[in-house]
Amino acid sequence: MKKSTWLALGMVSAAAGYALFKNRQAHVAEQYKWIRSQYLELSVLGCPVCHFELTCLTQSNGQILWCEVCQKEYPVVGGIPHFFRPGELSGWNKTFAFAYDWFSWGYRLFSAAAFALIGMSEEEGRREILDHLNPGGGRVLEVSIGPGVNLPYLVRRSDVGDIYGMDISQGQLNRCRAYIAHHDWNIHLQLGNAEQLPYQDNSFSGVFHIGGINFFNDKQKAIQEMIRVAKPGTRVLICDENERGAKAYERLLPGFKHMAGDYRQTIAAPVDLIPAEMLDISVFDVWKGWFYCISFTKP
Repeated sequence: MKKSTWLALGMVSAAAGYALFKNRQAHVAEQYKWIRSQYLELSVLGCPVCHFELTCLTQSNGQILWCEVCQKEYPVVGGIPHFFRPGELSGWNKTFAFAYDWFSWGYRLFSAAAFALIGMSEEEGRREILDHLNPGGGRVLEVSIGPGVNLPYLVRRSDVGDIYGMDISQGQLNRCRAYIAHHDWNIHLQLGNAEQLPYQDNSFSGVFHIGGINFFNDKQKAIQEMIRVAKPGTRVLICDENERGAKAYERLLPGFKHMAGDYRQTIAAPVDLIPAEMLDISVFDVWKGWFYCISFTKP
């Protein structure tokens, strides 16, 4: 190869490397700006153990949220309150937190590919579920927000107030934070467990969960928590793969089947775990029959 060719290749490589470096700098600057703009809404956040209001304290190594009742502290890391520590998870929660940490890099691409496979646009699919919310301008909570794939269809709605998103996966939240910062959206993120939601009672006018509850350690506790943090009159939506969708995932993602091993049972919508006093309880298929959706209203 001629010397001039090597020189040209070197210049192209240097230019590409510089562009990647500048792009990385821009992303870091965006996230730093988002972190500085964050405020902790103490009228909403609550101790995941006792649900009591929290106090924000500033220490030499950063902010913490303090529960006077439980005498527990929760660190705020990169603008995101952490409501459990490494090592506190167990069972399926630990397994899937690790899996989603690892897979966070490709989750958004997988989501787009899955909608293409079933023959509908992602916007059509997301709205098929989210249009059932009726928050009336109040706060909305997404339990298991992931990298924020539902956010574009929430932020544009005039009837959605402040948006809160919680996830058990730090990797997913890191991706979500970068996505939010890039779009300059004001979304409140928390690292937490759906079975111990870090919010005070009656805080949200819309609560929804899409994907995950099939493998929660305690589905009933998670449902009870979503009801607890919802205001009276709030619509709650709980969606996940049905048996058809799970089998499709097992064919497409061998790792999905490996995680469940021989312990996976036939999937059925956990509508039997919804308390009888809830109103307008219904269960229906969405996403062309790949997911179930449970809908009900808190009285």
